Amino acid sequence: MENKKNFKRLLIGPLFLFLSLHGFTQTDSLITRVKISSNLIISYNSSLIYPGIRIGIEIPVYSVNLTKNANAGRKKSIIKDRFISVNSGWYHHPGFHDNLFFTAEWTMRRTYKNRLYNDYSLGTGYSRTFLGGTTYHADNNGTVNIIKSAGYNYALIIAGAGFGFDFSKHRGIPLSMFFKFDILTMFPYNSTVYFRPIMEFGLIFRF
Repeated sequence: MENKKNFKRLLIGPLFLFLSLHGFTQTDSLITRVKISSNLIISYNSSLIYPGIRIGIEIPVYSVNLTKNANAGRKKSIIKDRFISVNSGWYHHPGFHDNLFFTAEWTMRRTYKNRLYNDYSLGTGYSRTFLGGTTYHADNNGTVNIIKSAGYNYALIIAGAGFGFDFSKHRGIPLSMFFKFDILTMFPYNSTVYFRPIMEFGLIFRF
C-alpha cells in the first residue's frame, strides 16, 4: 500500500511541474503554423571579382509564426521557415576555368516584424570545371590532340549566411531581395581541398 502511494507521488509531481510550465509558456508565447509557397531564386553569383549566376528552387518544409510578449505589453513576432533548395550555379574565372555546379541545401530563415530576415544554409553537391584556353594531350607516339571540354569533376560542400528584405509580408509583393556570402569547398583538388568564396546578390520570387 505504501509503495502505491509513493508511486502516485512520483507520477503526480513531474506531471504537475510539466502542466505548470506548459501553462506559463502558453501565456508568454503563441506558435501558429503558416502555409507558404515554393520560391524561385535568381542571383548574381560573384566569386570575388569573377562573374556568375545561380538559379534555384526553394521547397518549403515548414513555417511557424512565433509570437512572444515583449516589454510594455508589446508583442514580438518572428517567422521561422525551413526549406530544401535545389540549385545550379556557374561562374567564369578568365584564364583559369569555368565552374558549373549543382547543390541541394538545407536553409533556415528567420523573418522579423520589420520584414528583415537572415538565413543560414548548408548543402552538398557536384562541381564540373572547364579549363580556360585550349588543352592538348600527347600520347606515347608523340601524337598531339586537342581535348574538348577539358576539366575536372569534384564533390563539394557549400555553407552560407545572408540577410534580406521580404516585400511579400509588408507590401503584398511576392518578392524578396537578399545578399549572401557562401564558402564553396571542392574536393579532391590536386589531392587537397579547394576553397572558393562566393558573394550573391539576388531576388526570390514566390509562386
